Amino acid sequence: MPSSKPAAAPDSAADSFYAGHRLALPGDPAVTGKKMFGTTALCAGGKVFLFPWRDTLVVKIPAAQVQELVTAEAAEPFDPGHGRPGKTWAAVYPSASDLWPQLALAARAFAGG
Repeated sequence: MPSSKPAAAPDSAADSFYAGHRLALPGDPAVTGKKMFGTTALCAGGKVFLFPWRDTLVVKIPAAQVQELVTAEAAEPFDPGHGRPGKTWAAVYPSASDLWPQLALAARAFAGG
């Protein structure tokens, strides 16, 4: 699980993707940053939808989509460390980084705002 892995280096694939995605959204006034879990998350209308966590990219998407990713072994439900993984949060593995762009868009849409 991501919560048991050591923290990722600042230049991990998830951090790099996050930084690039963050820079691509300055024209969207609803998107802001928020500090949480020792990183900066992207928010839309105050709702967190994407952040790097250890070596994974965490996205908030519909529960059915999280389950599809888990079944495909591309992600696991995100657990911030309290033992209760979120149903709408997926920690997507670096091995599935080709899915990150479309998941980032899905997460942004799911957040609304």
